[in-house]
Amino acid sequence: MADGKFRLQSKFLTDAAWNYGAFAVMAGTGVILNFFIAAYYGVAALGVFNQIYAVYVVTAQFAVMGFHDSAQKHTSEIDEEPEHLGVVSAAAVVLAAAFGLLTAFGIYLLSYPIGVLAESESVGKGIALAAPGLMFFAVNKVLMGVLNGVRRMKAFAAAQSLRVSVILISCLFMAWLEKPPYMLGLSFTIAEVALLPLLLSLVRLNLTDFYSSEALWRWIRVHFRFGSRALINGFLAESYIRIDVIMLGVFVSDRDVGIYSFAALFIEGLFQVPVVFRTLANPELARLLNTDDKLATGKFCRKVALMSLGVFVIAAAGVLVVYPYLGPYFPDDLVALSHPVLLVLIAGLVIYSLMIPMDYIVLQAGQPGRQSVLMSFNVAVNAGLNLALIPLYGLYGACTATAIAFVVASFAINGATWKWLNFRGGVMLYGTPLARSRE
Repeated sequence: MADGKFRLQSKFLTDAAWNYGAFAVMAGTGVILNFFIAAYYGVAALGVFNQIYAVYVVTAQFAVMGFHDSAQKHTSEIDEEPEHLGVVSAAAVVLAAAFGLLTAFGIYLLSYPIGVLAESESVGKGIALAAPGLMFFAVNKVLMGVLNGVRRMKAFAAAQSLRVSVILISCLFMAWLEKPPYMLGLSFTIAEVALLPLLLSLVRLNLTDFYSSEALWRWIRVHFRFGSRALINGFLAESYIRIDVIMLGVFVSDRDVGIYSFAALFIEGLFQVPVVFRTLANPELARLLNTDDKLATGKFCRKVALMSLGVFVIAAAGVLVVYPYLGPYFPDDLVALSHPVLLVLIAGLVIYSLMIPMDYIVLQAGQPGRQSVLMSFNVAVNAGLNLALIPLYGLYGACTATAIAFVVASFAINGATWKWLNFRGGVMLYGTPLARSRE
């Protein structure tokens, strides 16, 4: 027992190291890309690019329809039964390809109206170029869900690194060709097309899995039921960190969105610090919750939460030290104007970093519908606060609203585990003296 626990902890830490290596690549490429766009194309172009990115990421959730969550959860539970693994994976891929194609076509047709809504022709053109990538994104997301489920986190990290690297290289190539800023939207399609062969080689789907009709259709039904209920969670989870940028695009100019999105770039990077722990924790949470061992689940969650907070504080401190020194390298007082936004957002995110690793705990318990309800509440709070404060206070209203929403979400996640999963005091307090005193 002790030896098995040691191996689990050792693998968790090794996987964390690999995925933080991938995170470093993602953060580095993101910083370089945003710095390059701001310096080469200008602040308005940075606003255009980040609006294209926000729309792409949000609509991608319709393409994948929660099938990646279903693939991750179910492969987590059957990874010791390889005879079932292939058909489970194949069924999720079939669904993702079908819904991905439909979504790509739909977003392409809607690209012009989206540009009109954002009052930016460039945003609309960029979304049209990114739209074909949605089909490939859906399949890739499912394949990465399989890798996550069977805890092949080194391969998962390699795929993450490749995606962002190709986006960066594609954008640099567009600039070298002297293409207009909206052409940067094509980088998202190029990246997903490049990533697909790598993921197929890693997962190694057997073509016979696609022709095992009875088992394949049974798992298609399972994935569809689970994924359709998890869709709202996936859609809103990806939207959650970008609600402020999306809503600012409606109320303020591309230049102001560019100022805000420069700070939001660092926040999105810092947000990924606890997300790495969430990715690593999800398969283990699925197993612990399946055994109904609440004490072990509570201890595991508290340990992961403290690790997440510790790494986040170190990363945030580094950002806060370096950020002011970036001023001379960017035009139009970009760093000075965005610095207050960064400070406010970090203040809220430091609390949320404790709970982000448990963000999907209700989903891992096999309750995708309730997980969607939880995320709907968190997004409604975030959107409502942004809607109330942006018209009054502009950029500072957006960051204040988002920071408050981060804190509210932290309490909501813990409360959901108390109400729906029967962890008295919530999973963060279950089994502690404080929770027992309330019995």
